[in-house]
Amino acid sequence: MAAVSDEQSADWPSLMPAVAECVARLGEAGFDEALLTLLRRAVGIEQCMVFAFDGRDEVDCLLADNQRAPQVAGRLAELYTGGLFRQDPNYQRLRQLMDRDSEDTAAEVTPMQAGAMPEAYRSHLFAFPDLIDKVALTLPGEQSVYYLNLYRGSAAGPFEHQDLARLDALAPLLASLTRRHYDQARPDSPQRPSAEEAAILSPLSERERQLCLYLLRGHTLKTAAAELDIALSTAETYRKRAYAKLGVPSKARLVALCRRQG
Repeated sequence: MAAVSDEQSADWPSLMPAVAECVARLGEAGFDEALLTLLRRAVGIEQCMVFAFDGRDEVDCLLADNQRAPQVAGRLAELYTGGLFRQDPNYQRLRQLMDRDSEDTAAEVTPMQAGAMPEAYRSHLFAFPDLIDKVALTLPGEQSVYYLNLYRGSAAGPFEHQDLARLDALAPLLASLTRRHYDQARPDSPQRPSAEEAAILSPLSERERQLCLYLLRGHTLKTAAAELDIALSTAETYRKRAYAKLGVPSKARLVALCRRQG
């Protein structure tokens, strides 16, 4: 059994400063790091991913972090949002939550379901970064289902019973923090689209639509990514998917398409 670090064995009073920092950073750029600090102290995570499902057969990545191999996280997020999410053992549950009619917004904590993972899914998302265990929290919101994924590698060892108990106790707090922050951090478009723009961009996911609207308003991909509080690589993925759906090869053609229809 792997040794338990001071961070992993933190008692509840020691977590309060990290909780307070999360609350103070709600809606701000520093929230992600505050959330990661809380999760590292609470259960000693090595990697964290936050995704959002909005009812379409697509997923947005809101946070991707791997403490040991920072560059790996972005690549894994691209693979997941690029299509591997459909092989996630929890995917059908996420779809069910999006289609729910009830007002139940209780968080669900699900340990890793290794036996239900297709081999290609496991090899792409676990073997290369040497991850051995995962706990997923599904957090239903009003318009989206947020999906918080926490991982450990071989150095830290698998999550233990006390880790799962702590996450279960933290789940209502994590759900509230996640909903409040990312509902704010996923802003509406820079201004309301015209009727023509709305019609043209209707095939896109919400994030793809927001990105295209920023580009149409004169932003570069870099400044649009900053406005949306996402990584440049994530913005590139959204742009590529949006352009493919719209059948345009460039920003100039996107602008021409919208102006022509207008």
